[in-house]
Amino acid sequence: MKYTKQELDEAAIYDLAIDARTSREQAENGPYFPEIGITRESCIAYAEKCERSIERYKDGGAHAFVLGKESL
Repeated sequence: MKYTKQELDEAAIYDLAIDARTSREQAENGPYFPEIGITRESCIAYAEKCERSIERYKDGGAHAFVLGKESL
């Protein structure tokens, strides 16, 4: 099956939304791994990055961003 660009972008937005939600949950409840840089603050920062990306790419380009072909 070949996905359309819109379907790929929608899936990427969905993935970013899941990442944002789970990062916020981890910020609230842990676990934290400060020895590898996973702290409450880093979880919040990652959630905010995901949310900014959703807003920026909601009209297209999310798939390329998630693949690393475009940066925030």
